[in-house]
Amino acid sequence: MTTTSTLISERITADGRPWVLRHARPADAEPLAQLYAAVRAEGRWLVTPAAAVSPPSEAFFIAELIRADESAVVVAEAGGEIVGNALVMSDRDVSSRHVGVLSVTVADGWRDVGLGTALVAAAQDSVRERGLTRLALSVFPDNARAIAVYTRAGFVREGIRRRQFRQADGTYRDELLMAWFPESGAADRWRAGEGTP
Repeated sequence: MTTTSTLISERITADGRPWVLRHARPADAEPLAQLYAAVRAEGRWLVTPAAAVSPPSEAFFIAELIRADESAVVVAEAGGEIVGNALVMSDRDVSSRHVGVLSVTVADGWRDVGLGTALVAAAQDSVRERGLTRLALSVFPDNARAIAVYTRAGFVREGIRRRQFRQADGTYRDELLMAWFPESGAADRWRAGEGTP
């Protein structure tokens, strides 16, 4: 059950399903680890192979992130199940503490219905609230729908790291680097319906 203190908003997906956007709680760590495991099992969207991750260790790590001052975690919940999340982490190092690093995960069956867009917007709100001046992310260059969401939200492409990740089958994948700067106003124009910034 969603408590008032964690609720951000109640929403309806583009295809008519109700869901809530809320701040994560420590009790969400295990369901978040399960979400990551399910998306990781698809073999396309997350870097770390399933065999390399221990669910209990990942749940512990997630719980620590939820409690940490250096991170903000929001979740998309539908029918009591976590179906998406956005995580913003910032460095403890004083020279890079102004930068947040964004990670967004959406479960299969919940993509292309507005969750990713809402999660990115909530992450941008978190960045503003925390006074960060840069939000960075990386995405596989073939993840066109995620790149489209990030671009509409005002993220700019900063470069590609070629052959950055080696797959279990020995092939390599590139990594696209993107960033958003709160002072650009791009996300505000996007939210106001003014299209691509």
